[in-house]
Amino acid sequence: MSKHIVLIRHGESEGQQHRGKARRYPNLLDSYLTKNGEKQARVIPSFLSDLDIAADFDLICTSPLTRAVATCVLGFGHLHKQVPMICHPDLAEVGGGSTQEDQARPLKKVMRDLTRRYRNNPVAVSATRAIDFSLLPSDWPSNGASSSASEPSFLEWLRTRKEVRIAVVCHHNVILQKLLGPGVVARVPNCIPISCQLNEERDDSGSNVRLELTNASHFDVWRAAESEVEVKYFANEECIELWRS
Repeated sequence: MSKHIVLIRHGESEGQQHRGKARRYPNLLDSYLTKNGEKQARVIPSFLSDLDIAADFDLICTSPLTRAVATCVLGFGHLHKQVPMICHPDLAEVGGGSTQEDQARPLKKVMRDLTRRYRNNPVAVSATRAIDFSLLPSDWPSNGASSSASEPSFLEWLRTRKEVRIAVVCHHNVILQKLLGPGVVARVPNCIPISCQLNEERDDSGSNVRLELTNASHFDVWRAAESEVEVKYFANEECIELWRS
């Protein structure tokens, strides 16, 4: 049975507001979302509906970095009692450590910060605590911001799961380099859902698991309504850049 995967880049992060050397400021370590990023995360369910992407997920996966966990909680927290939420180390940003926001923190610090931040939002607190972090190495993050070579990649791991409708919250370079591969899309705007199908190909060298974009005609419909979507959700040009490849 084929698997339907929806890729979502986290909401706008505090690190994204800085450029060049400023992104190395110590206070941006594993940074949180901006106010705009929080709004982007909260409208993910509405955005899925507007793009005719069914939100009947049976699994939600997230990167262990704070901005992704926060997006997962704000966008999908209302589902945490019905749908398992799992953190996978292979979803951490590619090249982790090149900027402060890509440096992972110990899980206890992430959990403490998010539960304090959401103390007036009981659903978000419950959802944060419901995430399964058991796939993270015991010495996380001292061994780096991705799974070791001996561990299966995220897509290989996903192939073995029984679930067939999965939302994945992660990062720009993870989507471009690991999940979709180079050249499929030009860039990945914050919180724009990307609908894919998980395919497995077999040849003499073994099997190869990869993602393919689904329903190309859907993108044409979306492009025709891009002005309305732009104003309604983000009030900037981020939304339309994905389709200009």
